[in-house]
Amino acid sequence: THSWADSGSGESHGGDYLAETKSTMDSLIPIIQKLQDVFQMAGLGKAPVDLPQLIVVGSQSAGKSSVLEKIVGRDFLPRGSTIVTRRPLVLQLINTKIHTQPGGDSKEWGEFLHRKGEKIYSFERIKQEINAETDRVVGRNCGISSEPINLKIYSPSVLDLTLVDLPGITKNPVGDQPPDIEVRIRNMAIQYISNPNSIIVAVSPANADMANSESLKLARDIDPEGHRTLGVLTKIDLMDKGTNAWDMLNGKVIKLRHGYVGMVNRSQADINNGKTVRQQISDEAKFFRSHNAYRSIAEKLGTGYLTERLNSILVNHINKVLPSMCSKITQQLLEKEAKLRELGAPVPSDDKGGVLLQILLKYSKAFADAIDGKLQNLTQNDLCGGSRISDIFHNVFARSLHRIQPFDDLSDHQIRTAILNATATKPSLFVTEDSFQLLVKRQIARLKTPSVQCSELVYDELRRIASQCETLTLELGRFPDLKRRLSECTRDLIRRKLEPTKEMIANLINIELSYIKTTHPDFISSAKAMALAKNQATQQSESRQKELLAGLTETLNSITVAGDDKLPDVPPVLRSQDISDYDKGTSETRIIKTLIQSYFNIVQKIVKDAVPKAVMHFLVQGCRNSIQGELVKSLYKVNLFEDLMSEEPHTKKEREELTKMITVLRKAVKVVKAVQDHSVGA
Repeated sequence: THSWADSGSGESHGGDYLAETKSTMDSLIPIIQKLQDVFQMAGLGKAPVDLPQLIVVGSQSAGKSSVLEKIVGRDFLPRGSTIVTRRPLVLQLINTKIHTQPGGDSKEWGEFLHRKGEKIYSFERIKQEINAETDRVVGRNCGISSEPINLKIYSPSVLDLTLVDLPGITKNPVGDQPPDIEVRIRNMAIQYISNPNSIIVAVSPANADMANSESLKLARDIDPEGHRTLGVLTKIDLMDKGTNAWDMLNGKVIKLRHGYVGMVNRSQADINNGKTVRQQISDEAKFFRSHNAYRSIAEKLGTGYLTERLNSILVNHINKVLPSMCSKITQQLLEKEAKLRELGAPVPSDDKGGVLLQILLKYSKAFADAIDGKLQNLTQNDLCGGSRISDIFHNVFARSLHRIQPFDDLSDHQIRTAILNATATKPSLFVTEDSFQLLVKRQIARLKTPSVQCSELVYDELRRIASQCETLTLELGRFPDLKRRLSECTRDLIRRKLEPTKEMIANLINIELSYIKTTHPDFISSAKAMALAKNQATQQSESRQKELLAGLTETLNSITVAGDDKLPDVPPVLRSQDISDYDKGTSETRIIKTLIQSYFNIVQKIVKDAVPKAVMHFLVQGCRNSIQGELVKSLYKVNLFEDLMSEEPHTKKEREELTKMITVLRKAVKVVKAVQDHSVGA
């Protein structure tokens, strides 16, 4: 099938290979080539997936161009004394015997992606176009660029292949080349061969020390085990007399999984004398068949074998990486489509009011649903929305309230002092109600602080819900001014609803302080309180009572009269324990404590029940029921439409890029599906 094999040994082998692998070549490589075209035509800086391809690397004088021309069978690459390949050349070879319909064009031609649809039948013109396209991007000063040139060559004499020819690695800048030319070329090569789905074709001259091979060194840096590297040894005919490449070809010097293939290239003198590529291929075959060192392995050397080997490696590699590649393309498509949906379609100028109203209603509904527990988008890993407000009521607030005890910061001494102060100059037979009211109000007032704090915690939670709803209302991400104004409006509403809530809570406590209802059915009666106090008194040990009485007697006896008619001075500070009648004081204290505890517990239950209700009515439901009207009233104004519905400058560009990428990925999915269908059919 290869015309260059007509006079050589590769004819029957190449023909058998084409016959055996026809079904595979009909689908796999051309379809990957279509993927490459799809990504390249989209103008993407980098393909969204790593495509299987052959990357040709080598030093500037290693003979890369000659190898590629022999694979094609034509002289089509620019030549010169300095670096000529200054942009990657993506070379796609397509066999027209397989892929052309009967009666189609049987000639050889080339097509450039940047001149799509134009067939170039002159390979000299192809060479000129490569030069012109290179100069167009990088100029004539020997600069380089990583932007590839895509060239397809259609011929009945080629096998389906995709190769990427990279600029030759050079050590020293020549002429107008930049000082860091070596680093630039090396970085470009690393960028391409780092693709895990690529096969590295490392071209090295056989007449140089392999230990110094730039291409093998570069390949080993990226593929240290040599699992995806094929070595090509050129200039075998130029090795010193008495030496040969047998050890190198058999991997005894540097081992590679895909091995080595030896080549014999045209010399510059051959080119000057007009020797064609196909003549050189014929002479190459004769050289290997006649050479003592290579005669036994001649069928595994030369251009014919290299082409078939590259084709076989590429096909097998495509089959290997196909599942992960398909998965990645599909995943990226889903991600890009989701992102585009998040950005939304551009808003027509005559529909900005309608879109604005929809966003306001959607946000308001999300806010209400979050409070009601109907919002499905919230996290399932922790409490959120209304459930957090409920937790504030039943756990945070309730526990805080229960921690306040009836006698916190209230000692028996203080109670007794209050009783005596309320009695004043009037001896009392019973405990005065004034002292009870004074003390119980003091304790009830302590319930105000946690009650107000409860409303503040719910206020913070409502702000949290508002922020969550902003995130869940994806459209707000497109309109920064609308999001800012909506956030301000919502926070202002919540803040305004907090004030009457606090006022109501303060009134609830004030109501309890203003009237102590001792007729409350749950309040303990005075008689029962006295009975309890009496029981407690009888439970005291007699020894304790004796000690106390002895102490009191000693205190009384120590008081002496200075003169017959002079009383002792009254102490400047007189405490309740300094007063006599211990039994009566202790009993009255117990009675008061029993009454305080009973009434405080009643009020504590009332507050525990009333405060959450007040917070729900004035703050939570107040915000929930009025947020929609508040937003519409404040934001739905014709003079605000233009400002509120203005997108971020980068959003339009991002939408265009996403749309382009989605189009490319959808095409890629169709192409990949064709590959999968073929694999299933095979």
